Amino acid sequence: MFATFFTFLTPLLFLLQNQPRAIQNSDPVWSPNGSKIAFMSDRDDGDIEIYVMNADGSNQTRLTQAPGRDAHPSWSPDGSKIYFQSPRDGGLPQVFVMNADGSNQQRLTHNPRFSGVPSASPDGRHILFMIDENPTLDPHHWQIYVMDADGSHQKSLSNNAWNDQVPRWSADGKSILFFSDRTGKDQLYTMNSDGSHVIRLTNDSFNNHSAAWSHDGQRIAFTSDRSGSWEIYVMHADASGIVQLTRSAPGFGVPLWSPDDSHITFGQSNDPAREDSPRDIYVMRSDGNQVRRLTHGAR
Repeated sequence: MFATFFTFLTPLLFLLQNQPRAIQNSDPVWSPNGSKIAFMSDRDDGDIEIYVMNADGSNQTRLTQAPGRDAHPSWSPDGSKIYFQSPRDGGLPQVFVMNADGSNQQRLTHNPRFSGVPSASPDGRHILFMIDENPTLDPHHWQIYVMDADGSHQKSLSNNAWNDQVPRWSADGKSILFFSDRTGKDQLYTMNSDGSHVIRLTNDSFNNHSAAWSHDGQRIAFTSDRSGSWEIYVMHADASGIVQLTRSAPGFGVPLWSPDDSHITFGQSNDPAREDSPRDIYVMRSDGNQVRRLTHGAR
């Protein structure tokens, strides 16, 4: 009897151990010349690292290999470097930089708080990033900071009681786009590059975030739950003319424009209600047509 049981159990255990694992691919960002896309993935060992691939999804290459979650890549404007966050030195994540081929990885911030989500200014002289100023991390208190590209002269731009998150530069470097919960819902705002003159863009009862300007400054792509699920939308820079681009309700995030503004890349969860659901990177035309999958989140 026991022999029969184990004869049955052995192939069952083998099948369970060799089931395809859900892989998380997310946060894609175009290189300045549009030939590459950097992104984050846990495909190799379950630990999130930074990868790069050609814009058509080919030649997917791992750049980092460190303990902890290496995440949120951002290119320098000349395409020679990639900024990212990592907790590799122990403690909370900090901002790092490396060459575009993954070499010469260096730490830029040494803060006592979570410091991450870096974004290089168009002239390459400054880095926007976020700091969680709550020492317990629960609840969060995200604030927007700016520093020189070498990590020096850090300065708070938001300095308030709310959560201001995911800052993005305008193409001319004069303005910053971000989202904030200062009204009770996540809404989109802009401010000058020195933190002054804050303007609310969206004014509705929905959550709107993960926004980015087009390079011509005419449009903004963002995510919103206004349809009942997270989808990608685009609007004019003054928040008029909102148009829904995606309609598959899989939970979208972080849409970013290609350098010529003809396409938008984004991450997509197949089932946002499940943390173990595969997540993949897609690209579509900026009108929402011709959606193509670049990564495959299960193997």
